[in-house]
Amino acid sequence: MSHTATPLHLLPKGARATIVDIASHSHFGELDAQVTLRLKELGFLPGAVLQVIGFGLFGADPVAVRINGTKFGLRRSEAAKIITTVHPA
Repeated sequence: MSHTATPLHLLPKGARATIVDIASHSHFGELDAQVTLRLKELGFLPGAVLQVIGFGLFGADPVAVRINGTKFGLRRSEAAKIITTVHPA
C-alpha cells in the first residue's frame, strides 16, 4: 500500500499521521535550521505519531496537534515543514 507524503498543515481535523521528515521551508530563510531543531526538540521526529486536534478561527493559525500525549499549537508555516503519512480512517 502506498502512502502519500502530506505536509501537516494540509491534514484535516482528527487526522492521525506518522511523521516521515522535517523539510526545509524558504519562509524561515536563514533561521530554517533553528526552526527544524526546535521542532525536533519538541518531539516532532520521524516515526512519531500525531493527531490534528484543531485549527484557529477560519482555519488560520494555530494548527493544534497532539504528539506523545502533549498538545502543541504550531504556526501553519511551522506545520508545513512537518511531512507526514496519514493513517487510514
